[in-house]
Amino acid sequence: MADSVRQPGTYTFFERIRAHPLVTGFYLAVLVGIPVFPCFYKFDHNYMSVLLYVEIYMILALGLNIVVGMTGLLDLGYAMFLSTGAVVCALCLVLTHAPADASTGEAARYMLPVGTTDVSEGSHPFHFPGGLFVILFLAGSVCALLGVLRGIPTLKLTGDYYAIVTLGLAEILFLFYLNTESLTGGAFGIKLLLSDRPEMFGEKLYWDTPFFYYFTFFLLVLTIATMLRLQNSRLGRAWAAIKLDETAARSSGVNVSKYKLIAFAISGFVGGIGGALMTIWMGLAAVKDLDVWQSILILCCVVLGGMGSIPGTLLGTFILISLGEVLREPLPLIELRVPNEARFLIYGLILVFLMRFRPQGLLPLVREGRSPKEDEVKQIARISTPLFTLSTETAHSEEGDE
Repeated sequence: MADSVRQPGTYTFFERIRAHPLVTGFYLAVLVGIPVFPCFYKFDHNYMSVLLYVEIYMILALGLNIVVGMTGLLDLGYAMFLSTGAVVCALCLVLTHAPADASTGEAARYMLPVGTTDVSEGSHPFHFPGGLFVILFLAGSVCALLGVLRGIPTLKLTGDYYAIVTLGLAEILFLFYLNTESLTGGAFGIKLLLSDRPEMFGEKLYWDTPFFYYFTFFLLVLTIATMLRLQNSRLGRAWAAIKLDETAARSSGVNVSKYKLIAFAISGFVGGIGGALMTIWMGLAAVKDLDVWQSILILCCVVLGGMGSIPGTLLGTFILISLGEVLREPLPLIELRVPNEARFLIYGLILVFLMRFRPQGLLPLVREGRSPKEDEVKQIARISTPLFTLSTETAHSEEGDE
């Protein structure tokens, strides 16, 4: 009885640490290593920029992991949230408000200087203390709505059909952004000037600003904590049921459509925030660089670490994104620089070896659960339910037969 009964989620905090030392060690490495690492190099701009880049992709990968890892749907159109969040953030930052001019009779108006070098004079409505939080929330909310709108017509689709539809919708949106210069700047994107840069506590945020580095790290920790809470909640268990067998989940009373839409919305929200952070890091909302290959890259991060595993997703992202930056430098000994286009070839080789020797990923999902203690077994035995009575009677009859 004690060996057969499992109670998921009944670990205490210290029991969980003792049961999963590898996962606990990895979380400690992330929580301590990322904020402390720049200090060893005296906040070297290059190292800090690469780690900041990795942090942003960790947030994006955690968002994709909700749909791919927790819900079990192959999403190939995640780049649409990345590009939409980037565009929304850039539009909010460059938006200016010109007050009314009594001498000329001009009324007050809002302007978006996109696709032009002329910068109109006026104040920036979102450049107030805490305005960056509002921008991030707007970018996430727009992408959450986009995720729901995309999810409604795809609720009945699974497997390859869902993947093809999400890929097609992402490509349609990408072409729309690319050919709408008045809104997104087209192939040139929306460039952030010095006056457009967001600031917090009187400091402009750039790719090498220490405050922006730690602010992104704070958002990463907040995202990890939220994902852990979701995974161990009723919502996470519903996603796990849908992933295992959608028909069985529906017959067990799980509202599959509702929980799928929630997954799409949360995934889109996180993707929108990641896209907004990408705009601030790059100083440019370059839609032409946010194509379907970004979806493939983030999906590779999730698969490499282990689908559904939060620490695995973080590890896979760290390896692939860091490797991409390392390959920009000449290889040691042979002094050969790997072309930018060849990076995906190396990613593919890594995934081929992974599927061959460790298909579950580097840090696969570990289901919470333990065998009940002796006093818990006695407590269960005192409960007079038909199911337990049936099981004990069956066990006694089997022992008598023997």
